[in-house]
Amino acid sequence: MTSPTYDVIVIGAGPGGSNAATAALQHGLSVAQVDRHRFPRLKPCGGGVTMKSFRSFGRDLKPVLRGEFNHIGLNVWQQRDSAFSHPTRPLLRMVERAQFDAWLVSRNLGTSGFQFYDDERVLEIAYDGRFRIRTAKGTLRGWHLVGADGAYSLVNRVFSIGRPKGRAVALEVTLRRDSATLPEEIPPCFDLGVIPQGYGWVFPKDDHWNVGLYSLGKTQNLRHQLLAYIAGKGFQCSSEPLATLAAHQFPYGGYRVSIPDAPVYLVGDAGGFGDALTGEGIYHALESGRLAANAIHDSLGGSGNHRDYYRRLRQTVLLDTFLSYHASQFFYRNLGRAVSALQSPSIRAPMIEAFAAGASFAEAIKQSGWLGSTAARLPRVLAAVRKLR
Repeated sequence: MTSPTYDVIVIGAGPGGSNAATAALQHGLSVAQVDRHRFPRLKPCGGGVTMKSFRSFGRDLKPVLRGEFNHIGLNVWQQRDSAFSHPTRPLLRMVERAQFDAWLVSRNLGTSGFQFYDDERVLEIAYDGRFRIRTAKGTLRGWHLVGADGAYSLVNRVFSIGRPKGRAVALEVTLRRDSATLPEEIPPCFDLGVIPQGYGWVFPKDDHWNVGLYSLGKTQNLRHQLLAYIAGKGFQCSSEPLATLAAHQFPYGGYRVSIPDAPVYLVGDAGGFGDALTGEGIYHALESGRLAANAIHDSLGGSGNHRDYYRRLRQTVLLDTFLSYHASQFFYRNLGRAVSALQSPSIRAPMIEAFAAGASFAEAIKQSGWLGSTAARLPRVLAAVRKLR
């Protein structure tokens, strides 16, 4: 593999990497995108796309949309059922991640200045004023580097940028509708307390359900717990329910970053920019990818540099990551109190409205008054936010 020197090299072809590539191409930049897997590839993920993700993405999802819901269950397992709904707007859309990721890449294929290299594992990254990316098949060169290479990011290891607070565990199965049934159809739901410091989820899609567990804590017997959850939700399976089992780690709480000397832009899971409270990562990947491409455009145009990206990130994605991490520490230790607070009409209605409108986590809790309901802790939180900035 030989190539010219690109404006941008993107390592990783998940939502963050592809959104960065798309935004850079829209700015007229040349882009090489590299992924270690051959596309399309399997990607464990529930595939829930929030409205803030859609706002960051900014394009029509109809070609890959697998469901849309304005009603979500938020339950305390075997204790309390509750629902959150909006009368006119969706709260959650569904995609299938392998299809979604392949579609994002396909939108850029054929665009002038874009090259996609799948099945290319990156072996070495060097920088001497421009980047040299060596794979088993050749070498790529570029002026700016976007690290969107996931939870075990080589880019992050080389440049030591992100420091996640921890790694959650998530595992899921795909139950196809032709081999599994439910007594009655259910909306997307989160069942808090199914697993310590976490929840179980069911995400309905047109031809299957994604069913899984998410936990911030150390867990054991996960296969047994997932089987028990599947049975507890009422699924009747004519084939082995764990046949499609997939597990992965989810880095969260990566709100502290070290700005590199080289023009490197860490995005999404590569920096641990996930939401510890909900386990959401797609929004943080999409938004950080978009911000990275905009900062690269400004830098190449002489009106900024790569440090601007990290300053913008602190005001948006990292602020959300910070707040969700600290909220998760309270939430999962006090499920009853936390859910009761969310069910309070003065908090519930504005929070639903905010999420339906695509508000970030920081915007939503400000509009809902959720932080105000924990006034005793507010000075400490605000002091920490000031340090973050």
